Amino acid sequence: MNGVAAQDGSRPNRRQIQAAQTRRDIILAASKLFTQHGYAHTSVADIAREAGVAVQTIYASVGTKPQLITAMLDEVDAIAEIPQLAAQMQRSDDAHEVISLVVRLTRQLNERCHDIIAGLRSGAHVDADLAAAYAAGSARHRDGSTACARRLARLNALRPGLDTATAATTIAVLLSTDSYTQLHTEHGWPYDRCEHWLRDTLNQLLLPATTPAAPLNGS
Repeated sequence: MNGVAAQDGSRPNRRQIQAAQTRRDIILAASKLFTQHGYAHTSVADIAREAGVAVQTIYASVGTKPQLITAMLDEVDAIAEIPQLAAQMQRSDDAHEVISLVVRLTRQLNERCHDIIAGLRSGAHVDADLAAAYAAGSARHRDGSTACARRLARLNALRPGLDTATAATTIAVLLSTDSYTQLHTEHGWPYDRCEHWLRDTLNQLLLPATTPAAPLNGS
């Protein structure tokens, strides 16, 4: 996981690494308590105890309690390396690579952040603030799917008769948390198998019939 980077692009020093880890510990502690007890019934002091830090450290590292909700979503993005993969997807001129990257992005999101996502989803049923956070996360997923579909459209890569909006919906549905839950949790598929199947399925649904392209490195 690569959520730490110095602002000038250089290798982070020990203090920066420790600060980033403290921030992550706070966010994960908040996520756990919010989903267990609800946002309204969790105090900053509760989060500090769970994270093993002082209350003032929370304000200095993350901010106020409402800001923790946004930080949770941003931390999920960082853990899954979403900004890096999304940028690479927008630079790619190869349609098969674009699809491989969006699948890799959602695979890492669900594999690395399963507990946070599951906690938010569970808490959303009983807590309005967590429901809003989960809805915001879902909106990010739809926006990412739309960005992928638009990239394919700009490359003139969508199969004949397939419009951008339908392609975006197809991507959003197939790469949803529900899909990964069914494939991995309910049917026991390893994440590698999930990734390969989702990539091949999207290639078949979105692109003209061609010889399958090589997968990403590490697939």
